[in-house]
Amino acid sequence: MNLEQEMMMLISAGVPLVNLVSYEEDRVLRKLAEIGEREKLGLASWDMADGFQILRQGKTALPVKDVTSDTLLKHLSEKMPGAQILVLKDFHQVWNGPKKALVTRKLRNMVPQLRAEARFVWVTSPVREVPVELKDDVVVLEVPLPTVEDFDALFQEVTGKLERRVLPSPEVREKILRSALGLTTTQARLAFSMVWAAYGRFDERAIELVTRKKREVIQESGALEFWPESEGESSVGGLGLLKAWLKKLECAFSAKARAKDLPFPRGVALIGIPGTGKSLTAKMLSGLWKLPLLRLDMGAVFGSLLGASEANIRLATHLADTVSPCILWIDEMEKAFAGSAAGSLHAGAATRVLGTFLTWMQEHKSPVFVLATANDVAALPPELMGRFDRWYFLDLPDEAERRAIFKIHLERAGEIFPEKRFRLAELVDKSTGFVGREIERVVREAQFTAFADNEREIATEDLLGALGEVVPISQSHSEAIQELRKWKTDGRAFPASSEPKQDPGRGRVIDV
Repeated sequence: MNLEQEMMMLISAGVPLVNLVSYEEDRVLRKLAEIGEREKLGLASWDMADGFQILRQGKTALPVKDVTSDTLLKHLSEKMPGAQILVLKDFHQVWNGPKKALVTRKLRNMVPQLRAEARFVWVTSPVREVPVELKDDVVVLEVPLPTVEDFDALFQEVTGKLERRVLPSPEVREKILRSALGLTTTQARLAFSMVWAAYGRFDERAIELVTRKKREVIQESGALEFWPESEGESSVGGLGLLKAWLKKLECAFSAKARAKDLPFPRGVALIGIPGTGKSLTAKMLSGLWKLPLLRLDMGAVFGSLLGASEANIRLATHLADTVSPCILWIDEMEKAFAGSAAGSLHAGAATRVLGTFLTWMQEHKSPVFVLATANDVAALPPELMGRFDRWYFLDLPDEAERRAIFKIHLERAGEIFPEKRFRLAELVDKSTGFVGREIERVVREAQFTAFADNEREIATEDLLGALGEVVPISQSHSEAIQELRKWKTDGRAFPASSEPKQDPGRGRVIDV
């Protein structure tokens, strides 16, 4: 159901006390005004600053006079007529204030009378803070963020008087509206106005400006970081099997897939050796699918107040649902959920957060693809195992992959034709057991060496010298890598790369 349908359901059910959780008071009041007009209900609001405001006169006028928060409920109990909706703005500050006991008791006493006489008291608040005394009397409705249809009406309102030549084509208009998903109506109105002020017309530049505004809003949420599309498929060397599977899934987000009711893919978990490209794959996938990448910061999820952590994870997943289609990236998820183990200092909060997240992964219907990475599979809660479409294991790069990785980082260092300038075969051979991150570090070290030596160009000898100074993780953590490899050999994870016929870096770990 959409917002108006949910509001109408609560009124039809005769629910007398409702808490609307939203920053968008104007949008809520407009929806209630539409319902009031249709159902012949009076509508008024009250707040501590300006008192009563009549928004729609009902069959019987609401007796309006100056009242304070101390006398408001007594006034309503005695004077509020039937067939009336009264919106109390920010009233959570009153029912959680110094006279909480008196206010909550009075509201509970009023409930039967309100229900019997078709009177509705709706409290708007930006946060969910219903006193425990009222938990059985107040229905909480968390107002969803605006839909594309809501933004369509808002865009028409903002641009209705503009000349046709400055308006976008239908295709661009659709992209602008979808780029606004995740914003409130106030934020979207500001973004549309900024587009007009900056460009004097609505073209494809509007998409970037609106997306930038959304990026700011998402980052303000605390638990989510917006990552722009910055990496392409060519920026990740190797991982052919994983790339092929991800390319296959892209069609699931198409209009044809929707017409066939094809389910959205849930997600993928990438496990393996640190530095093999798990995090880079998340950035690559965003560029491959042309979808926004949202990184879930689990450190920001866990709050100090009781219940804050669960609220934070609900907000993060709700934002992801609203912004969808998108990719939700959870980096090193074993650290995020390790605290759910029994005996952990934060086991209670971590267990509730894990439960909330698992329920969302199981039940959500939106096109949010979860990409999670892990280095230490032993620390993963077993409940996570069945929530992903596939688990992939990223092993040490083989010869072909190391060659591709060297080329990527040498080209980033400004080398246009690395195959002609360097002895890549020798570099690949000497880098057996190195992961991508270590090869990147080798190229960077070679750059420093060459620049310090009269700012000359990099030579193969600089790279070989840097290779000799690095102790690869395949040597320093050989036992841990063998344990990780069991996930692949036991069939619990798919290999991310094709298995080469012979490669000394793939089949065994180099002895120290």
